[in-house]
Amino acid sequence: MTAPFLSTFLPDTPRNRDHLPAVWLRARELGYTTRSTPVAEPDGCTRTRCAGVHEGYPGSEHRWALHCLLCAVDIEVFYSHMRERKGKKPAPPRRHKGCQFSGPHRAKKRAARYVELGLAIPDWDTDARAALAA
Repeated sequence: MTAPFLSTFLPDTPRNRDHLPAVWLRARELGYTTRSTPVAEPDGCTRTRCAGVHEGYPGSEHRWALHCLLCAVDIEVFYSHMRERKGKKPAPPRRHKGCQFSGPHRAKKRAARYVELGLAIPDWDTDARAALAA
């Protein structure tokens, strides 16, 4: 498992470097890690939303190439879909599309997988916590 790093196009600023540990923590909570095989960064990508997938952390508005430890597939996710939403429509972070461990009806299976991998069940995943306690 490698440590997270910034995408080649994301400026290496104090703010981006300071934000990286929180982003990595959220990815780990969801059971994601960096991919073991490199992903080619798109040529000419800027902060104006290219359609490419990035190997390093690309910010909230671009797809990040990660690996889901729970279902063992390579995924492409936006960090904005991983973070918790607050305000008028609060929602916990969501798993990637197509994950066989996603949703309340799979809480028991998800809890068991977290335990199998030696990962803590996130505090916000109340369904998995309840399933483990049952």
